[in-house]
Amino acid sequence: MTLEERIRAQLRLYRRSAGLTQNELAKRIGAHVQQIYRYETGAGRIPAAQLWLISQALDMPLDQFFIDADMPVSEQEQAVFDDVRTAATLLRPLAPEQRNAVIELLRTMAQGTQAKKKAAPQAEQPLRATGC
Repeated sequence: MTLEERIRAQLRLYRRSAGLTQNELAKRIGAHVQQIYRYETGAGRIPAAQLWLISQALDMPLDQFFIDADMPVSEQEQAVFDDVRTAATLLRPLAPEQRNAVIELLRTMAQGTQAKKKAAPQAEQPLRATGC
């Protein structure tokens, strides 16, 4: 996958993860919806200035489009990334104390999961005969 193909795929992914339609993203960056379609399908190249506007509209750093650009992303990693973007979108309109409460809930749940993993008895290793 070329860098341009990856950026196109990421644009579509990030836009969808943010819960935006092509039309909504186009309005946010002052472009026509057809331009967003062209960017995502590869019918048009994304100028650097437009990519910067898109990163701002999606509330993400520009370099996110280039991180590990040559590394394939597994389905599991992609699913986690989608969940993180969705959570960020849902947290954004909350008041700071509400965001903190949600984050603390997630932290507690994660710690509980880790504690269960540590407490689970490890499978006993079978005894192996040694040659004496």
